Amino acid sequence: MTLALLAVLGPAAGAFAQSAETIAITDVNTTRYDEDGKVTMVVEFRNIAAAIDLSQVGVTVNGQPVQGATVERIANEAVPVGVVLLIDASGSMQGGAIEAAKAAAKGFVDSKRPEDFIAVVTFASQVTVVSNFSNRSDDLKQRIDGIVAEGDTALYDGVIKAAELYGSSDQIQRNLIILSDGANDLAGSTTTLQNALDAISAARVRTFGVALESAEFNPADVQAMAEAGNGLFLSTPDPTQLDGLYGQIRRELGNTVVVRFNSPLFSPGDAEFGVTYGALAATVGATVPGFVTTTTAGAAPTTTFPRPPGSVVENNLPLPASTLRWLAVGGITATIGLFAFILLGAVANNEDDKFAKRLSAYGRRGQGEERRSFLQRIPLLGRFTAAAEEEVRRRGLLGAVNSTLEQGNIPLSAGEAIAAGFGLAGVVGLVVGIVTLNPLGGVIAAALMVLLVFGVINFVGGREKKKFEKQLPDTLTLTSTSLRAGYSLLQAVEAVAQEAPHPTAREFQRAIAEARLGRPVTEALNGITTRTQSKDFEWAVLAIEIQREVGGNLAEVLQTVADTMLARNRLKGEIRALTAEGRISAYVLGSLPFALGGFLWVSNRTYLEPLFEETVGRIAVGMGFALMVAGWLWLRKIVNIEV
Repeated sequence: MTLALLAVLGPAAGAFAQSAETIAITDVNTTRYDEDGKVTMVVEFRNIAAAIDLSQVGVTVNGQPVQGATVERIANEAVPVGVVLLIDASGSMQGGAIEAAKAAAKGFVDSKRPEDFIAVVTFASQVTVVSNFSNRSDDLKQRIDGIVAEGDTALYDGVIKAAELYGSSDQIQRNLIILSDGANDLAGSTTTLQNALDAISAARVRTFGVALESAEFNPADVQAMAEAGNGLFLSTPDPTQLDGLYGQIRRELGNTVVVRFNSPLFSPGDAEFGVTYGALAATVGATVPGFVTTTTAGAAPTTTFPRPPGSVVENNLPLPASTLRWLAVGGITATIGLFAFILLGAVANNEDDKFAKRLSAYGRRGQGEERRSFLQRIPLLGRFTAAAEEEVRRRGLLGAVNSTLEQGNIPLSAGEAIAAGFGLAGVVGLVVGIVTLNPLGGVIAAALMVLLVFGVINFVGGREKKKFEKQLPDTLTLTSTSLRAGYSLLQAVEAVAQEAPHPTAREFQRAIAEARLGRPVTEALNGITTRTQSKDFEWAVLAIEIQREVGGNLAEVLQTVADTMLARNRLKGEIRALTAEGRISAYVLGSLPFALGGFLWVSNRTYLEPLFEETVGRIAVGMGFALMVAGWLWLRKIVNIEV
């Protein structure tokens, strides 16, 4: 079989060492990868060159065959696989060798599945963790590009560090690929080959050795590590062949299958699970909960035990659970993307487009020039948008909704915002209801999404208002300076529109546009007050109106207002610093019951169930929630000091 594999791989494989063909059960779990309570085994086919016939895979429990087991390749399963790429970055790798090594590593990253997590470690005079476990290909390749070859060869230390990355977690399949062009060569190092072999055995990591033949070529250490880790040892004198060797390792890693079956045991206890493939066999001991049964080759009766809490009956799902998850993710992503497109709108290509948009806020264009929004171009959504806006107008809320949208600089009408919010909530609620098979959960998710959408809109508006008020003292100072320089009020406002940062510049640009269309300057400035809901700017406009009626030095008046606001903002900052402890206390005390309740609900649900199933418990929850609201309002009253 080895000769046949070498004939297929040809010269790209270089020197090749292969251990005996074996199979190994690397993981046994009842719930981690499946939601239907089946026992799940991950089985590696090691050093088997021929194609694996899944129909020949058999399963045994305590020596008895199990019927009805399903076998799938790991490439089709969401089983996390870890790979540590340990790369020699010593001085002997300088030039084409290190570049070929980086290219091969990046090619390996490109071929990974989304469930594969790769870490990159280099060893030279020191061991460096270039990247911890990640499934982000772009980030991994960027970090690989930054590897530089220089220094000695701390091979043993690198192997130990790479094995330590897996820690004590069994959540991921463990693999290590070592690439080196020589033996360990680090002055003063006390680490031995046996230390490295012990680290591989202790971490239970499957190890693959790739040796790049050179003048100092000594493959004995790398080969010993590959044998200790039940992996392959490959070597080549040509750095350009490294990509092919990594591809061979990828194919070897792909010789892993996921086996699922119902345990035939009727009660919890220890069991010996086994798998057979032709003349090969492997067994492992594990503890089973005994909550599902199936039919074995023997005459054992079929009994169904209660499923664990939270398990899902596979036959009740309209589609496989993994498919529903991807559909849910895709639907939510597409909906959020559509909402973001509607929310942000198209970006203007030039200043003329921006000016045209500003003018469009003050009147409809001609019938031939009028452009409809994105929502209005969709017939059904267009009618819904118009109906929503009419309903808001009928209830007298149109002005408030438009004011909120204008404050946040959101280019939507009231009807479009409502349509976007309820549309997003409807999609999210539908997806949650389908995935969880719980209509009530879908309704709750939709309601929460409505609150979230309009909460985000209010948050954006509040953030823009805070920015505007923070910039206001500088804005008034700039206006005062412009007036002292001989500018008229309109020219001073135009100077602010050109020089100030956003959102101040945006609001003043709109005021300039209104003034040029014939609106008085003070009314245009009052429009800014209406849009931003800023009391501070309202006082500044009031000062301007009083000065225009009774006369006086407007520049001095504005400077006085600016100094007053600056001192007021400074006092606000001091108060905010002094009340920071109270605010943090409110956040901690308000979130602690929910965090603790969520933890208990996940870890020990039966402990909390009486609170929701018994009348006394429901009363206690209601009273606790009411007291929490009262306490939160009390703390808010303490820390909110008006200036």
